[in-house]
Amino acid sequence: MNFEPHVPDWGLEYLKKNSENLLLYHNWLRTTGIKSGLISSKEDQFIWDEFIIHSLYFSKLLTELKSDSSTVLDLGTGGGIPGITIGLTTDFLVKLVDIKEKRINELLRLINILKVDNIEAVKKDANSLIVSGGLFVSRCYISSENVLSSLEKNLKNTTYLVSSSGEGLNYDPNVFHVKQEKFYINKTDLRHIDVITVK
Repeated sequence: MNFEPHVPDWGLEYLKKNSENLLLYHNWLRTTGIKSGLISSKEDQFIWDEFIIHSLYFSKLLTELKSDSSTVLDLGTGGGIPGITIGLTTDFLVKLVDIKEKRINELLRLINILKVDNIEAVKKDANSLIVSGGLFVSRCYISSENVLSSLEKNLKNTTYLVSSSGEGLNYDPNVFHVKQEKFYINKTDLRHIDVITVK
């Protein structure tokens, strides 16, 4: 492979758990993922940094989170980003949720290749699940603003981790707790994940 599978210091302990399958997933994204239209054509290094390492920070945040839930729903998962990496590097049961049957079928094949039992692919409308509450993640499916709107009248005990641009958010602090996390996926590229919890 013509890329450097580096991992920032913050991710080393998560990589140890399943580095072989993370490299297998990377290879699947750069071949099957692109051919089947799950991701657009990207350089190998971009796929590693933006899809694997970025997703690894979701794993870090989830393992540090004080949550009663042992199940994470990756809404609008597409190519399994960030859910596959979370499933490979944590003990959570991860449900990859997407409305498109073609995507779900490809993800089911991938799960068989990876030989893991804590990742499932579910064909469902993600919007219908948000209102039921739980522990959610999304990388590109929804913005932080839309998460706040969707959860405004939601049940308590709901947390949503969502990639963001780090922009300031307007929200009612009586309803939500919002923690905006910053991290580097490599030496120079800063990224953000908002952790939004309904109080």
